[in-house]
Amino acid sequence: MSATPPATGVAVPSDTEAFFVRGGQTGCLLLHGFTGTPQEMRFLGSALAARGHTVSGVRLAGHATQVEELAATRWTDWYESARAGLEALQPQVERVVVVGQSMGALLALELAATHPEAVAAVVVLAPALVIRQRMVQVGAPIFPMLLPFLPVQRRFVSKAARDIADPLARAESPSYERVPLRALTELVHLQRRVRRRLRLVRQPVLAIHARQDHTCPVVNVEILSRELGGSVQVRLLPESYHVISLDVERELVATLVGDFAESVAAGVSAIAP
Repeated sequence: MSATPPATGVAVPSDTEAFFVRGGQTGCLLLHGFTGTPQEMRFLGSALAARGHTVSGVRLAGHATQVEELAATRWTDWYESARAGLEALQPQVERVVVVGQSMGALLALELAATHPEAVAAVVVLAPALVIRQRMVQVGAPIFPMLLPFLPVQRRFVSKAARDIADPLARAESPSYERVPLRALTELVHLQRRVRRRLRLVRQPVLAIHARQDHTCPVVNVEILSRELGGSVQVRLLPESYHVISLDVERELVATLVGDFAESVAAGVSAIAP
């Protein structure tokens, strides 16, 4: 799954594989979202690399291959991908900032709770502690019981177009067009686990969320502000939708993440408002 580290200054490639760019002593571990690919973190990765940071973009288990592979994974497999990425990056840098988009944000928080000695800080982009689709929350407990009785084609549900305001970015961002019911159940399991363990996250956290997010409501950052064990800085975006790492305010997102990573390295507790 890991990619061979290229030489310093090499541009991040534009495909859906894991990527690595060697830079300075702050390492940024980038985790994409549910049904997505590392491509959604590449613009951010390029921006962070241009600022001199070491960047590692992980491909989570079951993603960027075939949707049937996602159906065979559990949340623990996604977490293991993230953990392996952290383990590979940590010896190469002095500190690691974990940056997660949506479901990747849940994995970032879980890494911070489980490995406080290895994670210096966390950035959550449109965290998915709560999603708008009530059907998922209500149906998740019964999906595993239904699956043995469903024909194969009924074990998947169609997925709407990516929640991205920028039409070009939406067209160019690959993701699965169907979602396995089993994977939705696993996502809910991950949400519940992370929510229970937020008090264990004591590292600095930057939360960036879009006011017009149609996938994960803004209440997610309210939950973080209320339940995290440590401090959280919140920035709300007026124009983007859900995949803010790619959307119309992606340059601002990259600037905020870069500033935050550098404030962590300098031991500063806040970024500019």
